[in-house]
Amino acid sequence: MSYHQFADDTQLVVSMDSTNAMPAIDRLAHRSAAVHHWFLQNGLQLNADKSEVVLLGTPAQLRSATNITTVDVAGSTLPVASKFKSLGVTIDSNLQFNYHARNVAKACNFHTRALRHVRSLLTDDVAQSRAASSLPGWTTAMHC
Repeated sequence: MSYHQFADDTQLVVSMDSTNAMPAIDRLAHRSAAVHHWFLQNGLQLNADKSEVVLLGTPAQLRSATNITTVDVAGSTLPVASKFKSLGVTIDSNLQFNYHARNVAKACNFHTRALRHVRSLLTDDVAQSRAASSLPGWTTAMHC
């Protein structure tokens, strides 16, 4: 098991064999309970409402793990989700970025429409600066 921490987010990562997932799921339940205990001892809270469980893998691996619909994490039973958001990037269970690309396109369209209302009041430099700074991550690579 490994973990990643970013500001107030903690991610626990467990590698598992999709044909025999129970040992890994049990390990996750045990270690997440230990993390929860440590949080409590240090005046922190693990918010189950903001916790997510996602199985990542190839389509064949995910098909063999369809019987896993919930996972116990830190004493809470969580449903297995099809996607998750990490540092503003939405990733699906196949490690594809389709949801993220769609969300970025929606945000680009929203901000572009919002700028239209005030565009005539802005210089070109200010308009370009505001457009670039108000868009979500990865937009420069997607040229919104």
